[in-house]
Amino acid sequence: MSKRALLAMPVAGLGLLALAACSPSTPDAAPSTPATTTATVLTTTASSATSAPAPTTTTPTKASATPVTGANTACKVNPANHPVPTADPVAWVPEADRVQVSLSGVPSGTVKVTGAPVEVDLTVCNDSPVAYPQVGFVLALDHCSCAGEPIYMAKGTVQRYDAATGAWVATGPLERGRRNGLPDGVHRQQPLPKGKAVTVRYRFSYDPSMTSGKGGVIGAVVTPDGPHVLGQTSLSYTVTH
Repeated sequence: MSKRALLAMPVAGLGLLALAACSPSTPDAAPSTPATTTATVLTTTASSATSAPAPTTTTPTKASATPVTGANTACKVNPANHPVPTADPVAWVPEADRVQVSLSGVPSGTVKVTGAPVEVDLTVCNDSPVAYPQVGFVLALDHCSCAGEPIYMAKGTVQRYDAATGAWVATGPLERGRRNGLPDGVHRQQPLPKGKAVTVRYRFSYDPSMTSGKGGVIGAVVTPDGPHVLGQTSLSYTVTH
């Protein structure tokens, strides 16, 4: 999805609500990991090219337990140089200073409420003219008709793969914010220089109380102060019981 595309709110009449204060994610305890599920986190560094095409993503497959690193030629260094932008709290930075964000996964387009956790990749490419000193990532369950009226707040579990420990750690809150369209939790803070691409592996599942319907996940990258939205995207699918 283009970094210039804003997420359309699926529930009409909801206003803006500030996100909770950002803080680095430090898991209290690593959750147990099913024997058949492992994951990979890919982090790449800047290249010297001067064009800035959108990043490419691939559908995640059953990953090895060893993280993979390497050059990502799809994320280029922007030749311009802009200072770190300012914006109102919980607002987007200027369009010229936004980054590319994409989500890949759910190849069948269907997620079973009673099925195994589903893995997706959140990929961020800083093809903007700004070298961001610190950013954080967010991912949560989007609104879902499987949760019913009036606010369609899906219930479930979202976890991030921690390459340092080789474990899945819980992220929270699990659902999209009621008014602002973004999750309220920010984690895995790190610098994002120009031309750098980062891919973070997540997995999610729905609470057994959910029914069939239309749902999805939402992901974004933000600055820890404000926070200010640098880029956002969503991935939609059908939920079946």
